[in-house]
Amino acid sequence: MLKIFYLLALSVGIVLADDLPPGVPRPIGADGKWTHDGMMFTTHAYEQEAFRLLLQEANTVASQLHLPEKLPIQESNVTGAYVAPFGIAYVDKGIGCINTANYGYCVSMASRFCYLTKKNLEETLSAYQKNYMWPKSRMNNHAAYQMATQWLEAVHMDVAAINHDLHLLVRPDDVYIVAPRGKFVPVYDVSWCKPWKPTPGIIEEDHGKWEPVVCVQLFAPTKTLLQMHVEDPKYILRPPIVFTNLAELLATNTLASTNATAHP
Repeated sequence: MLKIFYLLALSVGIVLADDLPPGVPRPIGADGKWTHDGMMFTTHAYEQEAFRLLLQEANTVASQLHLPEKLPIQESNVTGAYVAPFGIAYVDKGIGCINTANYGYCVSMASRFCYLTKKNLEETLSAYQKNYMWPKSRMNNHAAYQMATQWLEAVHMDVAAINHDLHLLVRPDDVYIVAPRGKFVPVYDVSWCKPWKPTPGIIEEDHGKWEPVVCVQLFAPTKTLLQMHVEDPKYILRPPIVFTNLAELLATNTLASTNATAHP
């Protein structure tokens, strides 16, 4: 029943090309190519409403994950934001991102929340490396996996399908952190991957066997969520952002040559 509700919500959130309000240029032309005027089309009213909805979604996510944010997150707490022009959001289903001093929240897949990143991440990881160099005998991949799945479930990601479809890898981070032999820092990358396949026409020399689809990075001692990325919307069960008055929002205050909005 829950999945049926989400599918209905998604169908409401999508505006078909033939249903674009009068005066709104088509982002995709008859030849199937992007049009500049259509992709860059947006309005002040749309941007303001998109920002409001992004802030609302950030509050929901922060609450569901019990993140160290002062709730509710107010506009005055926003340290930066990006709202995609309507045309780009229409084609890519990426609405934008909200940043606080603590986390960045992105709605970039099927008009749904899919990315979370702790702010000042490199400095945080550097401090962990300095203060938490442990012997590998203390490594606990199972505990890291349990934390990661609990967070994914909290924001309504399809953990059962993720576990069924994808290959699980759990290991201490070795991208930002360098540990000597026999040691590790308890920053875990919990990744669910698909087999890596080359992109036609692109040479990628530095690649592994697996391509991450869902990733959770965490610091185990304090149960701190550092990053969450979901690259395939089929694993996102949470409802999309929906504009209930889109025609009205696009009919006023047209911005002819904007491609982003920063807040505040």
